[in-house]
Amino acid sequence: MAEAQNRPVTIVVPFAAGGGTDITTRAMQQGMGESLGVDVVVRNAEGAGGTIGVAEVARARPDGTTVAMAPVGPLTTQPHMNRLPYDIDSFSYVCLAYSAPTVIAVRADSPFETLADMVEYARANPGELNFAVQAIGSIPHVAGLGLAAAAEIEMTYLPVNGDGPALRALLDGSADLFIPHVSFYSTNADQLKSLALLQRTRLDEQPDLITAAEQGYDLDFPIWGGLVAPANTPSDTLERLETACDAGIQSDGFQDRMEALRQPPAYMGAAEFEAFVRETYATNRTLLEAAGLISE
Repeated sequence: MAEAQNRPVTIVVPFAAGGGTDITTRAMQQGMGESLGVDVVVRNAEGAGGTIGVAEVARARPDGTTVAMAPVGPLTTQPHMNRLPYDIDSFSYVCLAYSAPTVIAVRADSPFETLADMVEYARANPGELNFAVQAIGSIPHVAGLGLAAAAEIEMTYLPVNGDGPALRALLDGSADLFIPHVSFYSTNADQLKSLALLQRTRLDEQPDLITAAEQGYDLDFPIWGGLVAPANTPSDTLERLETACDAGIQSDGFQDRMEALRQPPAYMGAAEFEAFVRETYATNRTLLEAAGLISE
């Protein structure tokens, strides 16, 4: 496969152009290309919640010329809920490229001032809280399942088509809360109030956001993505891709883009990333199984 090292590398983004995963991937593109010494091409292959593009890479030749920017959902929730032509063993893992923390957000004028306020109300009024989610099985939905399990509460899930519609549902009173990524929350902070940051430590970029862990709930549900290659990609090829991923993330263009998005930097090398994916896969299965959403 030596000739493959001189061929362009295609990164398949399993969502449409212009979204967060696409923007992040394109920000890495130049730095990766300079490290590899070849052109890096980004190609969008959206559909079926990201599983079409990820499945395409699972079927590709394991020569390092086709990789996917695989988000958390297609890797760790969708395989539990749908019959797919891949699972987490269908890939060789390259790197974690981005990770956006999420927050439990309510309307700025919500009567809930703390997570404890919301939990107390939910326990006294089972099922009355409407929680807007992008899709059943999405990370915001799984985060809601995790919150409900940890706090022993019941909520009603209101499916919406993205963070924008979720915000509108909040503002018109159709929903009581939703879980956006921190960049969306920051952009709309004048209309929102955060009850909890869903990671274990506070953000340096936004230290005023109190974590769920500080309030007694060990909840960590970031929206992340990383590069994966087809299973059985040779180790030397994976090492080249891992080095290139690191170079792309360290590049000025990538760092500037993350700063503009107010998104903290995130990187894991191949071994750490694979262990992280497998742990998340198991955690999400437990939550989805408890909710009766597993497809056998």
